[in-house]
Amino acid sequence: MKRFVVLDSFRGICAVAVVLFHTQILLSFSELSFFRHADLFVEFFFVLSGFVMFHAYGSRPFSADMLRRFVISRTFRLYPLHLVMLLVFIGLEFGKLWAEHHGFSFNDAAFTGKTAPSEILPNALLLQSWIGDYNSLSFNTPAWSISIEYYLYMVLGVLLLAMPRYCGQILALATLVSFAALYVDLEVIKPFIWRGASCFFAGALTYRLYQKLEPMISRFDDRPFFTGLELLCLLLVYRTLTHELPHQGIIASLLFCLAVLVFASERGAISRLLQRKSFIRLGELSFSIYLTHAAVIFAFTSAAVVLSKFTGTEYTLILQQPDSDQIMRYVSSGSTLVDDLLTLLELAIVLAVSTLTYRFVELKGIQTGRRLSRSEPRSLSQV
Repeated sequence: MKRFVVLDSFRGICAVAVVLFHTQILLSFSELSFFRHADLFVEFFFVLSGFVMFHAYGSRPFSADMLRRFVISRTFRLYPLHLVMLLVFIGLEFGKLWAEHHGFSFNDAAFTGKTAPSEILPNALLLQSWIGDYNSLSFNTPAWSISIEYYLYMVLGVLLLAMPRYCGQILALATLVSFAALYVDLEVIKPFIWRGASCFFAGALTYRLYQKLEPMISRFDDRPFFTGLELLCLLLVYRTLTHELPHQGIIASLLFCLAVLVFASERGAISRLLQRKSFIRLGELSFSIYLTHAAVIFAFTSAAVVLSKFTGTEYTLILQQPDSDQIMRYVSSGSTLVDDLLTLLELAIVLAVSTLTYRFVELKGIQTGRRLSRSEPRSLSQV
């Protein structure tokens, strides 16, 4: 089965961009307009997930046993690292509690608000983004999208099992309804659900279109043409993310579908660049980067608070986040150069931590999922 190496590389690049979006270092390059809108790359993750899932499962017979294997595979792909990071954040709350007893102050008191004990169980079950009474952004904030994605996998699996003949029509209808709900701000369910569903199902439809176009595209051998297409996609995405537009998320989502369609063919010069080992490695680490970075940023900011306490020099500022009513604690040295270096240091720590979690958590989970999904239930055993 074909692996879309270039799209994996893009996943890694987008994960780093999301890290920079969440980075709160006042004078660094992370405050550039492009990175201030890099949260929209989560839409890219959903589009790519729908595309890859339909590539892996959409064209094969989908029996009850296949659904069992699918559920096991997806669960052990997402859950191990998610649960590890949930435990890390619970540990950080205990650390915050200890620090509060020793005179330190934080934006929010330990185990209150989005880190209240009542938020632990829905997070453990990946239900925080689906149930209205709970905070989608509780504990490990980026996990809101993993919550949506996990159950969208289940919806896709059931759809492929129960109604394979009508799968295309149902995906198209679900995509249209979800985008329409986003367009009119329909809040009968959490907006996060519409956001994930629209992109995930659009990604699956994009794969169906790719299937139809690829035989024709494969007959062309015009690298400059495909390089031009790739550059156009990147320029459109950059323009969309750096300019305030009505329904910016919807426009970005549709552009990501186009970008996935173009780069899936891997025919241009940019695709060749993204097939280098460094970008491939970034793609491998993308899930760990995405799920671990919030904890690293929290620890980084907390270290600045502690340093301020002991040196008497203030290295953090409480400011209102641009284009938001949210109050954020920013780290700042007062120097643009030093803040840039601090951002690079933070990124390096995220990559180092992600390398460890990929090796010792992600890969172990993937291996366990493969082993369990390949083992047949006793009643079906040929032994």
